Amino acid sequence: MKNNYKVIDVSKWNRKTQFLWFNSFDNTTYGIDVRLDVTNLVLYSKRTKTSFFINFLYVLTVALNEIEEFRLRYVNNEVRLYDFINPTFTIKCIDNTYNNAKIEYTKSYSEFYKRVYEVKEYEKTNINHREDYNDSSLYDEFYFSCLPTLDFIGMTHPMIYGDKSSQSCTRALWGKYVLENDRYKMTLNLTTSHALVDGFPMADGFNKVQEIIENFEKTVEIFK
Repeated sequence: MKNNYKVIDVSKWNRKTQFLWFNSFDNTTYGIDVRLDVTNLVLYSKRTKTSFFINFLYVLTVALNEIEEFRLRYVNNEVRLYDFINPTFTIKCIDNTYNNAKIEYTKSYSEFYKRVYEVKEYEKTNINHREDYNDSSLYDEFYFSCLPTLDFIGMTHPMIYGDKSSQSCTRALWGKYVLENDRYKMTLNLTTSHALVDGFPMADGFNKVQEIIENFEKTVEIFK
């Protein structure tokens, strides 16, 4: 599916002042770490014998796509608002190296699950890593990863110094979920460009993730 976008006229944008200020920085990004309650998603995954990784990837991708600011990118010196953003994600290979994988975004849960499962199974055995491991020509993407063996409370992402287009792509990392007072908790980091995403939409992103988790079965039913 072609991913269309419209170009924002910065001269008429109500965020012009904030955009120009933060976009003048060599590193425009900031990140926040939030402790999520993922109990409902853990129990659903166990009960249905489905992958928690894929289920959370779906939640995160849908949540961020619903917030306009997370669909903004800075490409070729212009601010673009994309119709949707595709998820990319790291897959651990059988030789303990990693591949970057991606799918085209769909809100259909069953189709999303199928696409991620198929690419995940392929990439974990693909130890002849592609030359396009990181294709820097595409920016309508989220850069997602997880560290399921560590319950962390904070992290930072490596950034390409001075590359505003790369920095405009929202990054996320989530860790190991652990049982705390009979509830499953997990840290999620979101890192994005302050030139495009201010604090309120950043908070909206976390809140939307939590909302979809709490209503996951209903979401799956609606978007089969």
